[in-house]
Amino acid sequence: MSNRISIVIFFFLVHSVVFSQEKYEREYRISVDSVPENAKLFIEKFQFDKTVKWFAEESQDGKTIEAKSWLNDYKYSVEFTKKGNLIDVEKEVEIEELSKAIQQKINTALTDKYDKFKIKKLQIQYTGSEENVFQKVLNNVDVNNVLVQYEIVVKAKKENESKRYELLVDKNGAILKELIFKNSFYLNLEF
Repeated sequence: MSNRISIVIFFFLVHSVVFSQEKYEREYRISVDSVPENAKLFIEKFQFDKTVKWFAEESQDGKTIEAKSWLNDYKYSVEFTKKGNLIDVEKEVEIEELSKAIQQKINTALTDKYDKFKIKKLQIQYTGSEENVFQKVLNNVDVNNVLVQYEIVVKAKKENESKRYELLVDKNGAILKELIFKNSFYLNLEF
């Protein structure tokens, strides 16, 4: 019996840690000269419509480098490790642009979690090898080993308290991560 209690307490603590973190993010512009060559080469393949702006980012997950630009009227963020290895590509979209099935799963997850909510920002997040991600994002090729998830910023009310949250949601509508914005950290650099 005490073994079961220990397991329940362990899972409660793990769940609480994952779902009660605060969002911390600090971005600042960096020169293209300080960007690793492999990151610059990957970005060149995209042939963005506008100038690429480079940022260093410090967050609760560590330090990274990010390229931001526009392509075909969509805002893209491409995140790399400090050594220039691809972490993910994010494409900002409206929820109506997603398939009806994904829209329903996301809305169900948010309705189950919050009393009220409004989606402020939604990005499709692609993670995998550089070549596979590039093929999936730009050529819309169905590629194995590309993980597609959704990063969503919501203003939500639960238990009579309104806050801003950043969520990571999988293709089945499961909320994998929830971060609470501190008011000062929601204001971030836009490009």
